Order: sequence, then C-alpha cells, then structure tokens
Amino acid sequence: MVKGQVALIEDDYTLVINRGAESGVALGMVFAVQSGTGAVITDPESGRELGRLGHEKLRVQVFDVYPLFARAHTFADTSDFHGLLGLPFFEQPHEDVVTVDIGDAVELVGVRPNAGISMPNRTVAGVDSVSVAISRDVG
Repeated sequence: MVKGQVALIEDDYTLVINRGAESGVALGMVFAVQSGTGAVITDPESGRELGRLGHEKLRVQVFDVYPLFARAHTFADTSDFHGLLGLPFFEQPHEDVVTVDIGDAVELVGVRPNAGISMPNRTVAGVDSVSVAISRDVG
C-alpha cells in the first residue's frame, strides 16, 4: 500500500504527491486525499490517545510520474448515469468545495484505466492550499 503526503499544489486541479516511481507509483493510480482532523479516539481503559478519525476529502489520479514524486489531478467519476451521459436535462450532482493543504495524507485506493490522458500544465507557484473545483483558499 502506497502512502504519502501532498507536497505541492500546482493549481485548482493538480497536486504533487511526495512518492514516485521509486515507491511504486505508476500512471493511472488513484489516491485518496485524507483529512487527519477528525475526532480523537481515546482508549477507555488506559485513557491513551489511539489516533484520529480521518475522512476522505477527494480522489486524484496520477498522470505524470518522476522517481521521487508524482503529479495527480482531480477527476469526475463517470460511472454514474448522469456523468456518463452528461445530459443537460438531468439534474447534475452538486459540487462541494474541498480544501486540500500541503501535508495532507494520501493513500493509494486503486487504478483507473485509460491513464495515458495528459493534462495541460496550469502552474500557480507558491500556493499552500486550494479549494478544488470552485475557489482558492490561500491562507
């Protein structure tokens, strides 16, 4: 299982993961970006903190792999009826704003076919966080 962190946010749709070919990352791999700010889990017997519940913020697909890092972009899931057909007379699912920060954990969750599709390079230097798909949070 490949795990890492968000190392850089290029733009609203592209981020860099701090794992690359040397860690087994390949084109088409899908990573879940996790939030580690969930509820603290405490052992009722010892009182010791066991960890935090995280939740999945979004998924990204790797489209460019280097030896020590990989570039990945957000993608729309077309496995549902609305996404597959893209018909305007059907109500489309609502997109939520998701903020991704440098240092967020990423974990491999699968591989998507047709991974060779390239994305345009839309670089925005010096961004520390991004609200995917709708707005940018540069705090």
